[in-house]
Amino acid sequence: MAELGLGTMSILKHGEAEGRRILEAAYEAGIRHFDTADVYDHFEVERLVGSTFAGRRDDLFLTSKGGNVRTEEGMRWDPSAAYLEQALADSLERLQTDYLDLYYVHGGTLEDDLDETIAFMRHQKQAGVIRQIGLSSIRPNVIRYWLEHGELDVLMTPYSLLDRRIESLDLDIPIVGRGPLAKGLLTTEWSERLADKGFEAWSASELRELLPTIPEPIQAYALAAAKRTCAVVLPGASSVDQLNDLIEANQYAVDPDQLDDLLARLPIHPYTKHAT
Repeated sequence: MAELGLGTMSILKHGEAEGRRILEAAYEAGIRHFDTADVYDHFEVERLVGSTFAGRRDDLFLTSKGGNVRTEEGMRWDPSAAYLEQALADSLERLQTDYLDLYYVHGGTLEDDLDETIAFMRHQKQAGVIRQIGLSSIRPNVIRYWLEHGELDVLMTPYSLLDRRIESLDLDIPIVGRGPLAKGLLTTEWSERLADKGFEAWSASELRELLPTIPEPIQAYALAAAKRTCAVVLPGASSVDQLNDLIEANQYAVDPDQLDDLLARLPIHPYTKHAT
């Protein structure tokens, strides 16, 4: 059975107090897999997760990511061992823990010294600082390199009814599916979220035809579909109300035949970038 986790990128959207309430409500609902990253709100999400769950570390499956560096100009990428060593140490301090259950390299390209990055992650796992090695990526060429040359335990990548690209790779590795609600398009608010530019390989006009045909509650079918492929389904929430909607949708008993029919008629689009 796939697990429902919580992505924390947007929990500070309405302030620290609401963010803390989201974390506590998720914990009370039985969620134990909490995913964060150092760059979320300039380190503040990690600090909030650490302070909220102080004293309850053993109850959690705690993950974070490193490799992106915030600068005054924006963001730059640094997968070097020297940078990741400091980034990981800083994440551990903010999260108030001496180990992570899972640590992701937060992106990457084939132009990186991937062997150096892989060696660093392997060493951290051997030392017990991280329990599992993860890669968060949308680039199939990078994913393949890690699978061939690294000791990759978990892959995080987008997965939703509207973005099933990862299925085309036929991978034998646990997948953590982020974005299962496709930026709100797979909720009752889809008409408000639908932009003229569409979503991934879907045009706006295609989505206007498709979305009304998805069985209701749409959010429940979106989560159930993600569970077919992913070991962990990782939606986010920016309010307690959103979180409660997620939990309710996750508990809804979808019709398996309707879900089968839905998946059968939705395409698995191929990757168009970074395929080789």
